[in-house]
Amino acid sequence: MRIRPVLIAGAAVMSTLHLAAAGPPARRPLDPAQRNAVLALMHAVDLAQETDVTSGNDSLDWNTHLLKARNQTAYVPFRLTLKTLDNLKSAALYVRAVSRHDGFRSKEEHSAMREWVERGGGPSPALQQTMRVSPGEMPVGGAGINSSRQNIQAAAEASGQLALQQRQYEREKEAQEVLKKKEEARQHDPYLFPFEEYYFGDVKERAIARAIALPPGDYDVFIAVVDRSRVVTSTPTVIRRTVTVPNFWNDELRLSSLILVKSVRRLKTPLSDKDQPEHPYTLGTADIVPVETAAFGSDEVLSVLYQVCNYGAPDVDVTTEYSFFHEVGGKRTLFNRTDPQQLTDADLPAPSEWQTQGFVMQTVPLKPFPSGRYELEITARDRLTRATAKATVDFTVR
Repeated sequence: MRIRPVLIAGAAVMSTLHLAAAGPPARRPLDPAQRNAVLALMHAVDLAQETDVTSGNDSLDWNTHLLKARNQTAYVPFRLTLKTLDNLKSAALYVRAVSRHDGFRSKEEHSAMREWVERGGGPSPALQQTMRVSPGEMPVGGAGINSSRQNIQAAAEASGQLALQQRQYEREKEAQEVLKKKEEARQHDPYLFPFEEYYFGDVKERAIARAIALPPGDYDVFIAVVDRSRVVTSTPTVIRRTVTVPNFWNDELRLSSLILVKSVRRLKTPLSDKDQPEHPYTLGTADIVPVETAAFGSDEVLSVLYQVCNYGAPDVDVTTEYSFFHEVGGKRTLFNRTDPQQLTDADLPAPSEWQTQGFVMQTVPLKPFPSGRYELEITARDRLTRATAKATVDFTVR
């Protein structure tokens, strides 16, 4: 079965995710009801962190994705689905990430906002929920809309150009690394939780979506939810998940999480800072709609979106292969795979700040797939760096 990938944009494909770090809006003061809700959530997570006992595994389902962003920080959008909390309409949500080292959760990290929440006044902690993506970085379209690969007339000329650019790349990269280390030394406090934030909002379609930011490493992420109208008479629901953020910044070829999507719609304008936190899967002018469940009918299509990170440049030459494995009798059996597809500098963007990453999307009709459980494995191979990267995602055909 030959499957043709649908690529998101050519030369203008989204190259970088980043946080809106310059001048985030000030944190608004909490009214008494909001403060009580946040304190109840924080205390519930304190208890769960201390005892390793959580109450929400049967009530909440958490689905998340890891994407490469700037400043050595991954962009981690997530969707919290309410499985049994049917009467929850207006929610207060609290998220805390705690570092893990050598298999053990840190006991030294503490909250940067606890005192502010408890007493108010004084400088407010940084507002971490202002993460967003720059406008226009992810237009939606086909691979051949407006780009073409530059022809190289002579192999010797190409080799010479590449050598000169590589030398310049190494010099500028070294200077960027020095500046980056100085910036990280000023911003990172090893005794604070790597991420901590609260949110208020109405529950729509039995789900809540937000995003967090984490540097490479292992974390226990606690999420607590409570009904804002019943803080005094109810107990927050808490779940814990262990998350490993890969090092997307070590120049090794990597693939991000594979996101199964319903659609990717183009917006006329990017979302405002006020609306962005509630729509973490809206990246610039691209509104990504992930599937609610990884179960599909045979008359549907499977659409997958992901990042290719750290590919060689400036002359991009990456091949991707999509392999489908069927679970038969408890065994993982190859069902089918695509012919290798080539991604060139017409399909993936040039380096940005001496980093490379771009989004690719593929749509596959499921009509030839018998009912059952499957695993999609994507393998990317970079001719320039001679590197290979893989990522997988499970799905079911009904």
